[in-house]
Amino acid sequence: MEEDLQLPQPGRTAIWLGLAGVPLIWLLHLALCVTLISNGCDDFQRNGTLTWPQVERIVDGASLVALVAAIVIAVRTGRAWRLIATQVPGKRDPARFIAWCGATAAVAFTVGLAFSSCLLIVVPIDRLCATFH
Repeated sequence: MEEDLQLPQPGRTAIWLGLAGVPLIWLLHLALCVTLISNGCDDFQRNGTLTWPQVERIVDGASLVALVAAIVIAVRTGRAWRLIATQVPGKRDPARFIAWCGATAAVAFTVGLAFSSCLLIVVPIDRLCATFH
């Protein structure tokens, strides 16, 4: 960002978390849930390590934590973007563009996370085993 732009450090951090953090949260959430479900289809029923209600609680809890974190980052990124938009007069400024990209990525991946979380919560998880066989 340019030297004359006086965006506080938390605003810069929020922008970069929106650009990279929310997609990473979505990816980790997806990896955790797919791993739990696919292993659950093969191992949990045979070994009795975890029951399906335990897997569902873990997936529900992970979904809630991931969604809250993504929403908080998206809101903070949006505020930082609006602050930059008011401070930077030109629409072609790199700082303004990066802030817009951060806010857009945060919102898009938060919506994707909400959608995938709703599917995991609404669909009975044990019925998803057919896709892993």
